[in-house]
Amino acid sequence: MMRRFGVVFVVLLVTLGVVGCGNEEYADNTRLMEAFAEGRTGIWLTGHGTVIRELGADATHQRFLLRIDEGLSLVVRHRMGSAGAVPVERGDIVEFQGRYEFHGGGGELQLTHADPAQPGGGGWIRHNGIRYD
Repeated sequence: MMRRFGVVFVVLLVTLGVVGCGNEEYADNTRLMEAFAEGRTGIWLTGHGTVIRELGADATHQRFLLRIDEGLSLVVRHRMGSAGAVPVERGDIVEFQGRYEFHGGGGELQLTHADPAQPGGGGWIRHNGIRYD
């Protein structure tokens, strides 16, 4: 009886672990990858990436570098405004929406702040479940 309880308990824990730790779904990078491959610029898109490093900030903008995949990195130029700086650290995954500007090394994401005059209400950064716009 005790052994059966132990087996049931272990199965329950494993099941909860698998369900509770499910893969998080992040914004799709397909449009970004296509824009890069085609050399398109000035388009609005969403996606996600892993922080490689912070690139510093000035009075109005925070900059950090994201790895999108093995062949593509993206500089994010986030206007802090009322949203403030995003507290990113190396290895963090962030989602984003903004205007993509192509360059041969990958590109730059700009306009990551709310703006009702822009597609989708403007841009944003999502980090650890908090949206910065």
